[in-house]
Amino acid sequence: MDLTDIPPSYPSDTFVAEIDGRKARSLRAFYPAIARKLLFPDYFGGTLDALFDCLCSLEVIGKPSVVLHISHFDSFLEREKPEKRQAALDVLADAEKDENRYDGVRFRVVCTK
Repeated sequence: MDLTDIPPSYPSDTFVAEIDGRKARSLRAFYPAIARKLLFPDYFGGTLDALFDCLCSLEVIGKPSVVLHISHFDSFLEREKPEKRQAALDVLADAEKDENRYDGVRFRVVCTK
C-alpha cells in the first residue's frame, strides 16, 4: 500500500474505486462500501477471509488494473481495535501480491491523507 498526499493519475485501463476513510471508520461501514465499489457478489460474507477472496477475484471489473483509493486514511477503520485494523490492512496488502491473485488483475491500494 502506498501513502501519498495527492493521488497519482492512472491510465485509462485502470479502474479506480474510491473509499472515503471518514465514512469507513469501522469494518461494518467499510464492507458494504467496498462491495458496492468493486462489484462483489451478493453472497459476499463480510469477513476478512471473504474480503481477501473477493479482492483476489476482480475479473468482473473488466479492466487489467484496479486501484482502491482510500482518502482520509487517518480516519479509515479508526473505530476498530488496533489489531483488527491491522488485520484488515494486512488483507489489503496481501491482495496486492501477484502470487495471491486468482484473476490476473493488477490490484493496488493507494491511501491519501
